[in-house]
Amino acid sequence: MEDKDKNRSQYDTTFKDLFKQPPQRLLHVLVGQQAIAILPVEFASTQKRVPDLVFLMEDGSIVHVELNSKSEDMDWRMLMYHTFIRQQYPDKVLRQKLLYVGDTRWNQQVGIEEDRLSFQYDLVDIRDIDCRELMASPLLEENILAILCRMSDQNETIREILCRISELPDKARADALTKLVILSRLRRLETEVKKEAEKMALTFNVMENDVLRPLFLQERMDGEQKGRHEGEAAILTRQLQQRFGDLPPWASQKIADADLATLENWSLRILDAPTLESVLADPS
Repeated sequence: MEDKDKNRSQYDTTFKDLFKQPPQRLLHVLVGQQAIAILPVEFASTQKRVPDLVFLMEDGSIVHVELNSKSEDMDWRMLMYHTFIRQQYPDKVLRQKLLYVGDTRWNQQVGIEEDRLSFQYDLVDIRDIDCRELMASPLLEENILAILCRMSDQNETIREILCRISELPDKARADALTKLVILSRLRRLETEVKKEAEKMALTFNVMENDVLRPLFLQERMDGEQKGRHEGEAAILTRQLQQRFGDLPPWASQKIADADLATLENWSLRILDAPTLESVLADPS
């Protein structure tokens, strides 16, 4: 749970860092007009609550954009934000957009329908936005966000983003690369980003970067764990074939689904177990 909370905190911080000025191209896609200011909104309570992005728009209305990377119930949080924003700006029309950036499709309805309570807001999955919309922006921050949008050629989009990052001074370039890598994890594209950056001689020392170091160490550990699992599964399969002949599909599937500790335990049973079923029996 701590790792999930840490990852979510990294995403939240990265998104908020990207929007230190209004993302006009994104707002044009979401609401059809531009913002003239970012409005400060903070709620006083025992638990600090701050909405992600609140904009004063050209027509005098307010647009609240909440960013979320998990497909989870947001209804009551959005209602809470709606209430407090309206209290702080009572003379403004308020529109709310939940911009979903997660790696799986949102699979539930949004809004609240109860006796004497009807509340609605708009859900926008960022993958339904063509990446070219944000790549057309002069803001690098919106270009970086395009890594999460619908891409017809993901490698070309990554290269174009990196090309724009390459024009920055050293410190700003490292900061932008860090943000791009963090967001690319939501699409499992961090390895592709790193490879393309290296091809372009956009070098950045992963092990000296406090954000990137744990990301790539975890990637390395995951790769090593996968290699050990595949190796143990292959050895066990050969041993079982020598002892019992060709394996039925159910046995091959069970080996593929087992974790490393279970595979090692089954390997120890081969010498004494009389049947294939007894070797692959679930732990008691």
